[in-house]
Amino acid sequence: MSKTSLHVLELLSSGNLISGEIIGKMLGVSRMAVSKSIKGLCEKGLDISSVPGRGYQLKSPVQLLDKNAIHSALDKNAAETNQIEILHEISSTSDYLLELSHDGDINRRICLAESQHSGRGRRQREWHATPYRNIILSMGWCFDEGMSGLSGLGIAAGITIVRTLHEAGFDRDIGLKWPNDIVWNDNKLGGLLIDVRGEHDGPCLAVLGFGLNLSLSAAELQAIDQPCASLEQITNKSVDRNALVADLVSALTELFEGYVASDFEDFQQLWPGYDRLHGREVKVTRGEMSFSGVAMGIDRLGALMLDEGKKPYSSFLSGEVSLRLAL
Repeated sequence: MSKTSLHVLELLSSGNLISGEIIGKMLGVSRMAVSKSIKGLCEKGLDISSVPGRGYQLKSPVQLLDKNAIHSALDKNAAETNQIEILHEISSTSDYLLELSHDGDINRRICLAESQHSGRGRRQREWHATPYRNIILSMGWCFDEGMSGLSGLGIAAGITIVRTLHEAGFDRDIGLKWPNDIVWNDNKLGGLLIDVRGEHDGPCLAVLGFGLNLSLSAAELQAIDQPCASLEQITNKSVDRNALVADLVSALTELFEGYVASDFEDFQQLWPGYDRLHGREVKVTRGEMSFSGVAMGIDRLGALMLDEGKKPYSSFLSGEVSLRLAL
């Protein structure tokens, strides 16, 4: 995004009606440059109306991500140890960090994006997010102990994210659909994905990427192929993105710092309080095979336990299957 377009967006972000002439004078650019910037912002998914003779106006205000605001709201430890970068447009925040890791250290590096056009979820599914209105975040972390000790990290991160939402005052019906979906009343609210690279028993790099719906446009709702929800839909009020990002980064920093030394059994015991599938009929697909049964929580490795009407329960690791509620 050009500097002119960014400054135009900043002026319009409050939702007030501003004339193109005033915008041009404030930025020291021509009316044509203002018009070009408005057109570009609309193409990026921002709903800007043009009122003849009066100017331009965002249909609803946007709160731009602000590095200083986020940094000041972090707890002391997270503020002193993490490096935060905010990008206005990118293909994928996780892919961006993984690319940087080829030439440098991305430990404790956090990338946020206002707009992401090639976001990905599990099994290479596309992640949709309305530009400038949601949280799109990836976080790099180096572990010395190896990949073998990180099998339950995704479960732990999901619990940490949802617990942070609860502590921030959001509906406690928000929970998790194994292995990595954040849901509300069976509607998808967000999701996370962890890429791990390195040695089985030696140094490795984990990149946690997650998206959280704060607000979804009609176009995005139409593009998403499953029931979904947003925090603003749940609360019926706007959400402070910068404050929520700070809460999440602080909580995830604490998780990552202590994860290897902790016992995954602690998270296994917490799982029932967040599990929104327990006791429900589900269908598990692995390759060309499918399995139907009742979801019965997770085992000590974070694998799904499925009651198919016989004992012991079947277990499935997240990397090898997809899961749906039974029709």
